[in-house]
Amino acid sequence: MSGSQNKNETNGTASLKFVFLSALAGVLSIALLAPLALVGSIATSAGLTIFENLPDYIKPVNASQSSTLYGTANGETVEIAKFYHENRISVDYNDMSENIRNAVVATEDPRFFQHGGVDILALVRAAATNAATLGNGPGASTITMQYVKNSLVEAANLSGDEEAIAEATAVTIDRKIREIRLAIALEGVATKKEILAGYLNLAFFGNNLNGIESASNYYFGVKAKDLSIPQAALLAGMLKSPNDYKPDEPENLDRAKGRRDYVIDNMAAEGYITRAEANEAKASPIEVNITESPSGCEANQTAAFFCDYVVWTIRNSPEFGSTPEDREMLLRRGGLEIFSTVDLEVQQTAHEAIMTWAPAEDPSQIGSALVSVEAGTGRILAMAENRIFDQTENPPAGHTSVNYATDRAYGGSSGFQSGSTYKIFTLAQWLTAGFKLGDHVDAREKEWNASEFSARCGGLVGTWAPGNDSKTAEDLSVVQATAQSVNTAYADMASQLDLCDIRDTAMRFGIKRADGNELQYVPASIIGTNEISPLSMAGAMAAIANKGVYCTPIAIDRITKRTTGEELKAPQSLCSPAVSPEVAAGMTYAMQRVISGGTGGASATGDGTPLAGKTGTTDSRVHTWMTGFSSAVGTAVWVGNVVGNKSLGGIRLNGKAANTVRHDIWRTTMRKVNELYPGTAFSPPPENMISASGAVVPSVAGIAPDQAAELIETADLNAKILTVEVSSAMPAGSVAYTRPSIGSTVARGTQVKIYISKGDSAGVPNVSGLSVDQAKATLLAAGFAAVSEPQASQTQYFQKHPTIPAGRVIGTDPPAGSAANAASAILLIISTGP
Repeated sequence: MSGSQNKNETNGTASLKFVFLSALAGVLSIALLAPLALVGSIATSAGLTIFENLPDYIKPVNASQSSTLYGTANGETVEIAKFYHENRISVDYNDMSENIRNAVVATEDPRFFQHGGVDILALVRAAATNAATLGNGPGASTITMQYVKNSLVEAANLSGDEEAIAEATAVTIDRKIREIRLAIALEGVATKKEILAGYLNLAFFGNNLNGIESASNYYFGVKAKDLSIPQAALLAGMLKSPNDYKPDEPENLDRAKGRRDYVIDNMAAEGYITRAEANEAKASPIEVNITESPSGCEANQTAAFFCDYVVWTIRNSPEFGSTPEDREMLLRRGGLEIFSTVDLEVQQTAHEAIMTWAPAEDPSQIGSALVSVEAGTGRILAMAENRIFDQTENPPAGHTSVNYATDRAYGGSSGFQSGSTYKIFTLAQWLTAGFKLGDHVDAREKEWNASEFSARCGGLVGTWAPGNDSKTAEDLSVVQATAQSVNTAYADMASQLDLCDIRDTAMRFGIKRADGNELQYVPASIIGTNEISPLSMAGAMAAIANKGVYCTPIAIDRITKRTTGEELKAPQSLCSPAVSPEVAAGMTYAMQRVISGGTGGASATGDGTPLAGKTGTTDSRVHTWMTGFSSAVGTAVWVGNVVGNKSLGGIRLNGKAANTVRHDIWRTTMRKVNELYPGTAFSPPPENMISASGAVVPSVAGIAPDQAAELIETADLNAKILTVEVSSAMPAGSVAYTRPSIGSTVARGTQVKIYISKGDSAGVPNVSGLSVDQAKATLLAAGFAAVSEPQASQTQYFQKHPTIPAGRVIGTDPPAGSAANAASAILLIISTGP
């Protein structure tokens, strides 16, 4: 209860207190004066025996301990943050000044070292005094009872259970009896020193300060073990009503001095100090030395969001306790030494890069996050965000406690559409299914029906008409489609696969929706409609680098208890194959072209380290990504809207278009990564994976164009019917010829152009004196389907000529000027010179 509440109790509240204490005295005079066996039987009837079922968090072990998080820099262990609940630094009994221990006992519970948890004499005296003053007399709670109450309240607050909080703070006889029973039980399993230390480590001292160490640091700039008599007396006096006596507010000073002197007199009366020492202490003025002591993840903004991820890892991991409450207690009071995976040199570089290229204070409030994961281990080396980590209820612009880098269950957001970065999972499934990098795909824009896609999980409906950011070729190899990030080409690839297989491949790479919902597998999902966290994407990149083996990201290398050195079990990275090493090598081969000459060229580090990657941009440039890897580390960068749908193309960040700064952040960070974690050459994919499967252009001359297109598609090629008709001996409206020509072997998926005949024959043009290349171009332009040079064995087509140099064309077969079927092959006659 706050000091202002204490001062403003109404007469009704006083009457309630009087009735309460009177009733309590009646109950306890029976319960507590009865033999211990009777008390035990009463406790058992409520489901709690004297020494059994005592909650762990009420059992102090010579006072609770703060926990410390460490990272590494230059190979050295470096402290990142300390954890304690409500700005608390827990210290041992022997690290508390004798003065503070004596001051608290003298004022709060003079018989503390004599009673067994409940002081019946104090209880009866308090009841009598309160009866005489209508509830304005002293309380009857011992230090043990107060410690139990504080522990129950803290546990309820940490659980977030409103019902538990209300029960722990309710003013009822049942609650008081419960505290008494727990106090008796506690005295049976803990020493007085442990209880007193536990009480002082839990106690509230105003200004959101809990624990004697943090209060000593803040108000006086000293450790609890160095508190003087007047300092200790002031802090002990604050326990009654902390906010009324805190000495950092001038209006409190007179009241605080009166309370301090009252405590000093109690210390003298109990024999802890002499009267002379008391007089000297009372004569001294109140002197404070306010010293701010940042705590938790907010104390180190460079690694704040990584730090918060560690906290959520402990909260969510059963290795640290059976319930979230137990895990939180272990973190805040267990004295843990947490050795994390973060490399503070990489982290510093990532933090500076992200704050430079997407400043937290920018009016646009565009968000950004970066994660780097070590290949083969899953160790998170860096996790940065362009915000100030701030856990206050209503943080100002540029501040937040939401970790954009991770999933909602770990303090993150609901994720961001991943755009074309998601195409890598279609690429993985393409190669897994046996298709090749040299195969061609159809990049023409069209509206797809759901029936044109396969999804063994079912449920596909509607239509989809993907477009591209820029004009691209219609006929592309898979490598070209990847380097240029062509949506329509990847739609064609997905139509030849199963969408559920693509989804499952993504899941094997650790991909999941950040909001915890099921990963979507609709056709549009292949170009990145699922909301994914940067951590998931970084883990997938590290898996490709790790020859297709995915290792779950981890933030903790090891964790020990400071007091005992006991090593606790921490979540381990679990590794499993996502794709074969050959498929991973094939993916890498294509993704290298993204950086060497594709959409990720601006991310090239220029330091000679082999790199591969994939960019991503969602509709209207609402979200942008750069993801990629060396052989050693995978890194994902997201820049986009936290709320709203503003186009990044119209926003400037640090003088650059906002949709381009992802490259600056990724490039800057990866240069440092490459320096500290040198990458090596990537393993090449099998030669037959780089090439293309062969397909033969079927004989379609003279048949209807639609029928020809169907035959060409059946041959694993893509057909395109041209609207301009050509001269041909074939019937008008039928197929005149194709390019590539009928019977030729080409890469699977190659686009075959179908030329329609207008019915008239074509005359063979004169190509005499032209070079072979010039002659071929002229004849093909005239509409002839094929032009070829003679083989060496065809000596009749090599002739001497008095004026045409050797190697040039003398004529053709059929000869120039003759009518010929445009589908016919024209053979060149070559000069051998004079």
